[in-house]
Amino acid sequence: MLEKVIKTPKEHIEIHHQESDGWITLAKKQGSFTQYHYRPHEITEELLSEWLGEDVYFSQNTFYKPKRDIFNVRQLRALYVDVDCYLMNYDPKWVVGRIEQILVEDGEIPDPNLIIFSGRGIVVVWFIKPVPYKALPLWQTAQEYFLDKLKDVGGDTKATDASRIFRLAGTTNSNSGEKVTVQYRHDYRYDLKTDIRDKYLPNL
Repeated sequence: MLEKVIKTPKEHIEIHHQESDGWITLAKKQGSFTQYHYRPHEITEELLSEWLGEDVYFSQNTFYKPKRDIFNVRQLRALYVDVDCYLMNYDPKWVVGRIEQILVEDGEIPDPNLIIFSGRGIVVVWFIKPVPYKALPLWQTAQEYFLDKLKDVGGDTKATDASRIFRLAGTTNSNSGEKVTVQYRHDYRYDLKTDIRDKYLPNL
């Protein structure tokens, strides 16, 4: 298994959005969200140096035009669950261990590609081979399935939409003062139909 820690924003975005098509959103929270949209080739080290600091996020999927909206989704590129385990006083590393030892080993969910340690909780991310907006109903069903499996450790029911943004490696969570790091576990991209639907959603 490939496993390493991602610490820089550039590496995080490159791994997540390799060969992506469309617009990627970068956002910074300063009271309200300030958002800008870039093509993949525009997101350089120099550009990202302007985004370093507190509470920086990026979109998990891409958009047809520079507007972060579910109706503008161009490519669905990942499935994810935001796990607010701190609300339940669970240690993030304990939650990762539970995911590995119970859910993955028992075949209830596939092994995640990334686990974002967001400063208080975690975000569990599965890369998928890019699919267009028309696959949204199946994508959303898979989202709900994964969320259900992680609800008891703090899975956030409000963070399942296709336009979601999550924290970027190398930035800081102002709520905790901790740096955001990312565990990169493997590089296999799941096929939404054959790897997810057929194996985990057999009743569809």
